[in-house]
Amino acid sequence: MSRSLTYRLINIAVSGVVGLIILFPILWGFATSLKETARILVVPPDIIPNPPTLEHYASVFERGLGRYVLNTVIVSAATVLLCIGLGFLAGYALARLNFPGKRALSVSIIVLMSIPLASLLVPTFVLLSYIGLLDTRTGLVLLYTAYELPLTVWLIANYIRSIPESYEHAAMMDGYSRISVIRKITLPLAMPVLVAAGLFTLTFAWNDFVVAVTMNATEALRTLPVGIYNYLGIFSREWGPLTASAMISIIPVVAVFVFFQRYFLSGLTGGGIKG
Repeated sequence: MSRSLTYRLINIAVSGVVGLIILFPILWGFATSLKETARILVVPPDIIPNPPTLEHYASVFERGLGRYVLNTVIVSAATVLLCIGLGFLAGYALARLNFPGKRALSVSIIVLMSIPLASLLVPTFVLLSYIGLLDTRTGLVLLYTAYELPLTVWLIANYIRSIPESYEHAAMMDGYSRISVIRKITLPLAMPVLVAAGLFTLTFAWNDFVVAVTMNATEALRTLPVGIYNYLGIFSREWGPLTASAMISIIPVVAVFVFFQRYFLSGLTGGGIKG
């Protein structure tokens, strides 16, 4: 057996073991969500639900999980759209335009990315309360956007810098305005990094618990992570509803990542078209 083949087999085996370790909690949670309540804590445990049931999924939706899902979708979608829109404009300006304070702004973005979110909870709570946006979806969207925007701008600016300026110069020589160049050339070429930045933002907004539980106290406005936490208090040790709600929380984000995986990877590692 050649050394290269041995290396490949070892690599596959190690990757398989690591992947199994990572996936095991999710698979076990999914299996638990399909078990009857009486079979969840039996010893030895049932690896495969027998018989499988959807009673826990029905139970959590009857108790209002659908409202939490809707709130999370609205907040996450609005945050992604704001971050991508503002981030692309700011990233393009940093990558292509020269203006006073450009270097200071670039350094400020890096500094902002290093500030822990927890350290901002008290001042932002006071600010939202003062301007009347506490306990609102709008307040959550603005906070999520403010926190994720520096990373979005940094990713997009670095990606646009990797796109040869000659593409834009050639289009301008053909009579295109800068706005037309951005819309027809830069924006399509930057689509991979926009997807990557959008996925980062989506993951943060969808899974956030600390900001949501601090800024929103109204039951009707709670997001999915806060709703799942509240089920822990309501149901105590009823693991069926808890794992069912957790699976409902995981599946949408995983589906989006799988669908946009190709763009996500190229957005993090790629650059402009090489010619």
